[in-house]
Amino acid sequence: NAALPGVYVGVVMGRHAGFLTAASALGKKFPDDGPHLIYLPERTFDLNQFLLDVKTMYERHGRCVIAVSEGIHDASGTPIAALLAKEMEHDAHGNVQLSGNGALADLLCEEIKAKLKIKRVRGDTFGYLQRSFIGCVSDVDQREAREVGEKAVQFAMWGGRDGSVAIKRTGFYSVDYELLPLEAVAGKTRVMEDEFITASGTDVTDAFRMYLRPLLGSGMPDAFRLRHHPVARVLKK
Repeated sequence: NAALPGVYVGVVMGRHAGFLTAASALGKKFPDDGPHLIYLPERTFDLNQFLLDVKTMYERHGRCVIAVSEGIHDASGTPIAALLAKEMEHDAHGNVQLSGNGALADLLCEEIKAKLKIKRVRGDTFGYLQRSFIGCVSDVDQREAREVGEKAVQFAMWGGRDGSVAIKRTGFYSVDYELLPLEAVAGKTRVMEDEFITASGTDVTDAFRMYLRPLLGSGMPDAFRLRHHPVARVLKK
């Protein structure tokens, strides 16, 4: 990406909670790696401040990688996608359809091009990539997903109980599985704690990195850079 100057906007699912978008921060290895900016639905999104943030990062690095939750909204709670788009689909519950289209990425890219006069601006809206990409799976997540299923079968067959199996952390990182009543979880969302988000609202804190790291298991794919080692020319003219 360092060889591709410009702005890149990646829109990640998350209507009310920004955990998945925030997880992009774990992709950073070097201080100037992207994402340079992260926008979450737990904070109010201001378009003018967004453009100023992008301008600052672009001038600093010559590029800017941005991770945006699909559910970013203004002070009134209205999704930005609904404010900027002329027509938006709605789901069966009357909610604005945030996923399944590239509206938000396209709209943000157009704003950057028009207001900041940056020519190279690209945007993607992650779909199946974030839901079913088997090429990059956390071994911890894979193991716990199976164990949740096993526990559900045990509760149903041996206990004659119904509900929702929850993963509860114990210790630094070990887990236990408990059965919760459906009414305790259905239709509810756990949002990111304030301690996980920086004061600027465009990055995550070390507390979030510590929270997230155990879930990666063996870790992220490693990234390397070629070091600059100029050598004296030995060929004669």
